[in-house]
Amino acid sequence: MDQQEDVKVTEKLAARARAKDAGMTLIEVLIVLALISLIMGSVGVMVFNNFKKGQVKTARINVSEVANAAQQYMMDNSHECPQGLEALESGKYLKKNMKDPWGQPFTIKCPGEQDPDGVDVISKGPDKQEGSDDDINSWEL
Repeated sequence: MDQQEDVKVTEKLAARARAKDAGMTLIEVLIVLALISLIMGSVGVMVFNNFKKGQVKTARINVSEVANAAQQYMMDNSHECPQGLEALESGKYLKKNMKDPWGQPFTIKCPGEQDPDGVDVISKGPDKQEGSDDDINSWEL
């Protein structure tokens, strides 16, 4: 009988070991979720920062394009200043509804304060306020 009792005890221990390894505890699941959250958070920050940089690059390109279109308009119209984006759009110098990446229209000053012989083109930048540090100006490109 000692041998039968030893077999039963061994079977019970083996059953407990299998039951213990059968699944994950709540703490293990929470640790895995926390690690996944940390990884996804850092990836999200990197993507968001690259998106912001892309918007600034796009705005610089668009400011340059509007400034060039205004210069072309002035050459074609006896140095007459364009009266806003509408004049450039109607004259086919720009595509319709051209706005900066933040949805704001470009500001055109003609003659320019910084470029008296040409035009100043300004994108208000991410804060959408003209005259702030994040503005993108044609004379700074």
